Amino acid sequence: MRPKVGVLVMALLEDDYNKTAHVRPMAQKSADHIGSVIAKFADTVCPKLVETEEQAEEAALMFNAAGVDLIVAVEIAYTKGIVPTRCFLNTTTPVLVWNTQQIEFLPEDADFDLIMINSGMCGVPEMTSALQRIGRPFWMVTSRLEDEAGQAKLAQYIEIAGVMRRLKSARIAIAGHAFEGMTDLMVDQLSLRQFVGPVCWPIEPEKVSQAMVNLPQSEVEELVKQEKSRYHVEMDAQQFERSCRLALALEKVLHDGKFDALASFDQVWLPDPRVGIIPSYGTGRLCEIGLPAAPEADITTLTAMIILQELVGQATLLENYVIDFKRSAMMLSHDGHGNPAMAARPADVSVKHSIYYEGVNGFGAGFEFAYAPGPVTNLALVSLGQARWRLIVAEGESVAIKPRPVSAPQMLFKPAHLGIEDWCDAWCKAGSPHHMALAYGHLSAKLRLLAEMAGFEYVEI
Repeated sequence: MRPKVGVLVMALLEDDYNKTAHVRPMAQKSADHIGSVIAKFADTVCPKLVETEEQAEEAALMFNAAGVDLIVAVEIAYTKGIVPTRCFLNTTTPVLVWNTQQIEFLPEDADFDLIMINSGMCGVPEMTSALQRIGRPFWMVTSRLEDEAGQAKLAQYIEIAGVMRRLKSARIAIAGHAFEGMTDLMVDQLSLRQFVGPVCWPIEPEKVSQAMVNLPQSEVEELVKQEKSRYHVEMDAQQFERSCRLALALEKVLHDGKFDALASFDQVWLPDPRVGIIPSYGTGRLCEIGLPAAPEADITTLTAMIILQELVGQATLLENYVIDFKRSAMMLSHDGHGNPAMAARPADVSVKHSIYYEGVNGFGAGFEFAYAPGPVTNLALVSLGQARWRLIVAEGESVAIKPRPVSAPQMLFKPAHLGIEDWCDAWCKAGSPHHMALAYGHLSAKLRLLAEMAGFEYVEI
């Protein structure tokens, strides 16, 4: 879903003292053009040119009704500060002030009409000082209207506003409970809802068990056939079929409940004779099809995965395994669970039975592969108590490796900025949990902006 932006374009053209209403058609044309530029990056809600408080109130009502993710405020000519303030007082959406104009400089033969529709900087300080005084956070981009670099900055703010919208609308299903004794998973779900966004909703493991029993055999056979055609399936056929049935059951329960992600205590199904296996293959498959999943019911890492997925499309969960002092790197993995869409090639992915967890029906399927090489970003979301949340970010490289025969996806992560000894010290001192979300690309600039706009603390390692 594209972000939605409210476009608030303003100019004072006519009052008791100003008599420039004749430029209104030109001003409206400029406002329409500004809206069309923003429409390259988002769906837009564009009131007519705002000149009065009453029109600003109408704009606020439009923005609220549409549920915009960001208000982009533009003055093409001086506007009394009380006009945009009327809009800001009646909305809660983040505000970006785009201090822009169409001309690069004022030509020597310029007339006053040209000045009028390119003189927004006259009123912008009054608007921004009002924002400061009413305690409304805002962000700014100053650029010429057609400047590509300026538009790229604008697009980044819009993208991050869309991520914030996604967080606020996300529904996380929780099956079972957080893994007992893991202190970094002891998180206040109401605080997550209030200050980060996602709502956490418990689902009974029974729902998955029932869905698994009731699935048509034809659907299961189709998935088995599909997966055997693209992966190396190296396990008992009956056990793999059971794992595929469980994977489809997980997907069905999420879709039926309109959930966006799953945090599950995977071991909850081990003693249930209707299931009786670990769901590592199924949770990895969920990640691949756009429904992030985290084992051990880790809701904070799952939320970090949602952030990264919104930015680049695919994300996974990993944890530190073994320090590679020889290559100044870290082996990252997680037992059986990972996102196969992030492997170098599907043909490199093996499906093997778990070697970690045995249920009443044996060992379920899990993935084994090496993640693709390339630039990556680690992200941890940490609760610091009450209203304090922190993003911990580390950029680096995924180094090409041969996967070890451990029935788990694996990555050799080489930090971008520190040797592995200093990186480990800094990662731990920042308060990182034992899990992390990871995606391809160097994303620290966008994540820093997200932290700023959402009110999170930010630490980059």
